[in-house]
Amino acid sequence: MNTTKTRRLPGRDWPGARRGRRAGVSLRAILPVLSLALAGLAGEARAGGYPGAPVTVIVPTGAGGGMDLMARVVSVKMSQLLKTSFVVENVPGANGIIGAVRVANAAPDGYTVLLGQTSQMVINPYLYSNVSYDTFKSFIPVIRLSNAPNVVVVPTHSPFRTLADIVAAARKANAQGKNLNLATPGSGTVSHLTSVLFQQAAGIQLSHIPYKGASSALTDTIAGRDDLMMSSIPTSFGQIRAGQLRAVAVSADRRSASLPDVPTIAEAGYPGFNAGTWYGFFVPAKTPQAVVDILNEAANEALRSPDVVKTIQADGGEVIGGSSKAFLAVLHEDAAKWSKAVKESGARVD
Repeated sequence: MNTTKTRRLPGRDWPGARRGRRAGVSLRAILPVLSLALAGLAGEARAGGYPGAPVTVIVPTGAGGGMDLMARVVSVKMSQLLKTSFVVENVPGANGIIGAVRVANAAPDGYTVLLGQTSQMVINPYLYSNVSYDTFKSFIPVIRLSNAPNVVVVPTHSPFRTLADIVAAARKANAQGKNLNLATPGSGTVSHLTSVLFQQAAGIQLSHIPYKGASSALTDTIAGRDDLMMSSIPTSFGQIRAGQLRAVAVSADRRSASLPDVPTIAEAGYPGFNAGTWYGFFVPAKTPQAVVDILNEAANEALRSPDVVKTIQADGGEVIGGSSKAFLAVLHEDAAKWSKAVKESGARVD
């Protein structure tokens, strides 16, 4: 009797191994894939399956403006990335307060997002006596989307070609008990308060002419009824390109990609000067961190899209992006700066 035993090599003769070899599959090869899949499932579980429904983006101004454009171009890209609808809703009124309050009182689930800007978040709380939200207690900053620096503009027929020309003329007028006229979109706006900071830096006095919005301020400046205007770049960019206004200096700490040949106020002799408007997403306080992270990641990805960058820059803005933590640091810095400017300007709305 043949007593020879067939010796099996471990791991070679079990049916699954033979199938795996035929399919070209190895456990070592699929482990990384499994790890990624499990990590994705864990992330989804932490966020409660977010987003599982349409997200509403509140824009606290009317349709058709710079904020509206910003919200729509970024939201379209985020909806593609997160596979859900982002619905932009315009809620204007009270210099953005009505829209901000709407989001502050919304459920903290990530389905109601505010597109806020400098005015609503770090000026209104110090300008208005009855603001019912606290920027740092009512909201969580998600991401700073872009910056829109201010720009000093004069009529194209103006003799002022540089910031030094304006300062020299203002000092001469002040010595005679007179002032140059400065137009802004309104009292307490970023443009107004930026001009306050500039007048302090330059040691000059200008007569502030506040308008009810930028349109009429631009019209009077183009016509020469005002000597100069402090405006956000997106607001006056079209008139600058059309040759109706001359850009003299921008208020940011670096030159604008939209106006690369225009020096900054800092370059013109006032080192450290930096003021302007930013736009960013906020969610109600107590929104889960996992949801904030998902929105932040999607928004950052959207801001890397060439068509989004092109749209923002074409409107005179500068793409920023970054973390929620970095945005919070900007909020604290700007709150200190603008609260002081509001106090020194004497502007107050009751």
